[in-house]
Amino acid sequence: MGLFTVKLIIANPMDPARQVEAELLVDTGATLSWVPRELAERIGAPHVSRTPIRLADGRAVERETSGAIFRFNGAASVVPFVIAEPGDGCLLGATALEALGFVVDPVNKRLIPQALLAM
Repeated sequence: MGLFTVKLIIANPMDPARQVEAELLVDTGATLSWVPRELAERIGAPHVSRTPIRLADGRAVERETSGAIFRFNGAASVVPFVIAEPGDGCLLGATALEALGFVVDPVNKRLIPQALLAM
């Protein structure tokens, strides 16, 4: 898949006026999205838990997780995410893509709206 980034709004679910714009790399291989700690702190995102995560290179790490409202192209959903530490990637993962109702068009490097399924 071709690599590309998208800009979206991330907001505190308890205080949606506390929001930031983020540019995240679209990564369908990542379960959760990764948001830089600095942005998570700016919106006051709550720290929910520490979670073990397997990285693409096989290393195991532990990171804090949270949740926030993600807004992209008219869609919005509360999405769980990893609080990324310095040196970590900043990603838009599969959980967020599905919650927001988008699929990846790798040829044109864009996200396409997709109806949510209930099957």
